[in-house]
Amino acid sequence: MAGKIATPKVVDNDSILYKAVGARIKVTCAPHNNVLEGTLFTTCNITNAIALNTAPAPPNPSAPLSSQPGDYHIIPFAHIISFELVGQGERVPESGPGFDGALPSISKVDLDALRAREEQTIRDMKKKDAQKGKGVTKEAQEIFDTIARTLPTRWADAQIVVNDAVLILPPYTLDSLKAPADKAQSVAHVRKILENFYQRKKGPTTNRAPVATPIAPRKGG
Repeated sequence: MAGKIATPKVVDNDSILYKAVGARIKVTCAPHNNVLEGTLFTTCNITNAIALNTAPAPPNPSAPLSSQPGDYHIIPFAHIISFELVGQGERVPESGPGFDGALPSISKVDLDALRAREEQTIRDMKKKDAQKGKGVTKEAQEIFDTIARTLPTRWADAQIVVNDAVLILPPYTLDSLKAPADKAQSVAHVRKILENFYQRKKGPTTNRAPVATPIAPRKGG
């Protein structure tokens, strides 16, 4: 059995390629007429591609396909010039063509789970982007990141907002802290973090007094 994929590149339940899931096929691919032979693992109209396991067929024809090593290739429909069925694959007895009867079995894609994962990724990306100040200095971003490790922190234009109570205005010094009178404890906490930040920027300091170097006695004195 042989065939070609005609445009549009869709593999439906009546296509030869769909019915060949689980069988050994030989595929000629564009653009260099490369030929791949293997077990057709699946066809997918979401990604518009097939997955082909090119691992050698087991010496014992009755051995289950699940025992084969995997060497999978993803081939877009648009790259398939032609294909040829070279061997029937293992299937569930009395099963119809396509995915349901293929061995090893192929689970259906959970589209709801994929959408939920995509939405969570978008939320995470937006959250990460919100943590980056727009048009601020590198030091300002370092101050923001330092405070955000321990306290809820967000940007409001170029201002850093901590605990929805304390504002740190440019140039983000100890004198730049602003907050209502009843937020003295929050201000003290943020001030301490700022003090530690600038202390680390200055580098280690020492308060030890200089050690006097003894002077050797002069000869003949």
